[in-house]
Amino acid sequence: MRALLLALLLAAAPASAEVLAVTLLGTGTPRPDADRFSQSILVETPKRKLLFDAGRGAVLRLHQIGVSADRIDRVFLTHLHYDHIVGLDDLWLTGHVWQRQSDLPVAGPAGTTDFVAHLTRAYQRDVHAREEQGGLPAHQGGMRALDLEPGVVFEEDALRVTAMLVSHGAVRPAFGYRIDYGARSVVISGDTTYSEEVARAARGADVLIHEAMMASEALLQRNPRLRRVQDYHTTAEQAARILRETAPKLGVLVHVLHYGVSAQDVLEAVRAAYAGDVRLGEDLMAMDIGEEVYVYRRG
Repeated sequence: MRALLLALLLAAAPASAEVLAVTLLGTGTPRPDADRFSQSILVETPKRKLLFDAGRGAVLRLHQIGVSADRIDRVFLTHLHYDHIVGLDDLWLTGHVWQRQSDLPVAGPAGTTDFVAHLTRAYQRDVHAREEQGGLPAHQGGMRALDLEPGVVFEEDALRVTAMLVSHGAVRPAFGYRIDYGARSVVISGDTTYSEEVARAARGADVLIHEAMMASEALLQRNPRLRRVQDYHTTAEQAARILRETAPKLGVLVHVLHYGVSAQDVLEAVRAAYAGDVRLGEDLMAMDIGEEVYVYRRG
């Protein structure tokens, strides 16, 4: 019923009252978790369905909300860590089986075209066997990749996607994205430590979806590797700082790395230093961004 209401709302929304719909398909980390798949965020307008990252289980979550893989118009990758891309082959091949008519555009930082080319080659035996056995055209429903530069990377009517460089340690380049649909906007940080680029992009945005990390002092003291990991992620204090600086209508924490503490501890630490509305993202949490931000569970 929620999905039907959302579809009716999006279809009926006049240009002066745009609704930008966002669904968190995966909010987790590389750690396997049946409740929190790895990173993937669906952004919808009446005409387009854009996927930001395609982590573990993205197609399963799409299925749960009634969106088939062949209905995704474009994929934007934040970076090439496996937990953000491991579901891309599933998205592509499932869309192919569902007889996607055109290639799936996949765009991301440098290395994306190379990754997609290798992925395509890896599955050629499957693709050609399906053509021979079932008549599914091998040339139909492939992937078309593009390496992006920072700036506006997609624009169509009232919809605009802007890529920004973020700071994720040795992973260079890595991107965050701002999505504008008329007067509505959402910013996705991707994996990053505190970033001035994200702060600039998120000023005036309705929703900021940002990663976070927290570890107990005892673990940090005795684990040098964990301290290194923290250097290229966003601490709770840094997450609160960027929220204070940008003041979105809603802040959402995703990809929450927590060691010796709970995810709720991370949220409470951010709330202790930020008075605005900030929540812990969950898989299938959805936001309709209009004059206000309506939050509900989808699927």
